[in-house]
Amino acid sequence: MNSKNRKNLQPNHPLAAWAATALWTSLAIGPAALAADPPASTPQPTMQSVARKAPEPMTVAEAQELTKKNPKDTNAWLALGSAHRRAHQYNEALNAFKKMTTLEATNSTAWVSLGAVYMDLRRYDEAKAAFLKATKVNPDDSAAHYNLGTYYMVHGKRDDALGEFQKAANAKPPVADALVSIGLIRAETGTIDEAIKNYRQALAIDSTNVRALCNLGNAYYGQGRHSDATGLYRRALRLEPENQEAIYNLGVAFADAGIYQAALDYWRRVVRIDSLSTIAESARNSIQVLQEYVDQQKKPGQGGH
Repeated sequence: MNSKNRKNLQPNHPLAAWAATALWTSLAIGPAALAADPPASTPQPTMQSVARKAPEPMTVAEAQELTKKNPKDTNAWLALGSAHRRAHQYNEALNAFKKMTTLEATNSTAWVSLGAVYMDLRRYDEAKAAFLKATKVNPDDSAAHYNLGTYYMVHGKRDDALGEFQKAANAKPPVADALVSIGLIRAETGTIDEAIKNYRQALAIDSTNVRALCNLGNAYYGQGRHSDATGLYRRALRLEPENQEAIYNLGVAFADAGIYQAALDYWRRVVRIDSLSTIAESARNSIQVLQEYVDQQKKPGQGGH
């Protein structure tokens, strides 16, 4: 079943419920993790820096030792807060980033990192205040603008978000994820060609940006360029083998092509990676609907629809 036929299914068709799910699209908010590790004032890598091997992130124990040796070093507290955040120890991360702000109140990295953890905890008012503080102490901090845009998108303030993403995209060097988020807003408003342009711009800055790869793939898929789309999903998986969005959308592509077992395998893989994620719930629903359809086709007297 191709995507055109899928969209035209009658409401009572056995696959109608699955068809409504279509492709999974990344949220425009993107990763709030830009705030903490690497440091918030450092944009995503440019094409020139992609090939450089990033240093291994510190463990909590290593970072704690660093703060003991250098208790007034804001970078040590940044390392500790980032380590706690990677370990989902959000209260400890908050304490470390708050320590940064007391040591250096004009350090925008500290405020953006603090705001990112508040976003993790869904303490949105405090997150907004921290991001605004970061833009006040350093108006050129691209990560501050990017994360403030994230906050606005969460709260449905598309125009405000777009303004902040544009500031991050216009920074030197520009933030690739900001361009992806701008593209997602363009796609939501129906200007797909502009969205594709934004995704391509993001990839020109950072060829390894998985969000850009997946969403460019989604845009191509919507235009019927299925081979180009699946190629981008596979490219994303080479970079992030457990990227649930790319895996889910490959499942959609196989289901559209009538290769149902492969589609089911991809969706089950999504669930295995993180069963509690929102996309895993979509995968479970797709599995149920498609499996019921496959089972129905195996019954005597049942033909294709």
